[in-house]
Amino acid sequence: KGDFFGFIGPNAAGKSTTIRSLLGLIRPSQGSSQILGLNISDDRETLLKQIGYLHAENAFYPKMKVKDLLKFSAELRKQDCSQRASELSERLQLNQDRKVDELSSGNRKKVAIVAALQHDPELLILDEPTTSLDPLMQHEFFKILEERNKQGATIFLSTHILSEVQTYCRTAAIIQEGKIVAWDKV
Repeated sequence: KGDFFGFIGPNAAGKSTTIRSLLGLIRPSQGSSQILGLNISDDRETLLKQIGYLHAENAFYPKMKVKDLLKFSAELRKQDCSQRASELSERLQLNQDRKVDELSSGNRKKVAIVAALQHDPELLILDEPTTSLDPLMQHEFFKILEERNKQGATIFLSTHILSEVQTYCRTAAIIQEGKIVAWDKV
């Protein structure tokens, strides 16, 4: 709790599969997992309200405007996140009046970031979050994450970019072929 945790490994090491299992999107063949002290199998709905998840690849309703998509995302959590969504959009230079299918891949990533962070979740699970972001937006994104972490949020950063883990994380684990092969302070 409260950590900025790096989950690192090569492509196909099991990072995304582990995350999907933690979120209850797939069932593990054995074992169980707990997040925030709750079992994902028993308390999935409660947990998902406290988690911001950023998938490695984004898929949205293409004809929706960004602001409508963000509102829809907030309504799934039964929250009004419009003020926070506006703040994050401004920081990430995201135009909420554009349709999703008009956006570059970098701007679609920004939409996913705002959707994941707009409800100020207790836990952020981020799977390859900087893919498609230019260096300036990567810098701003990590500033936002550091601020959330200082406010008490736990950050779980899955990446294959070692420099991101070295720069921002306090603890890290390395996964290879579905097994944790190392775990230590950075």
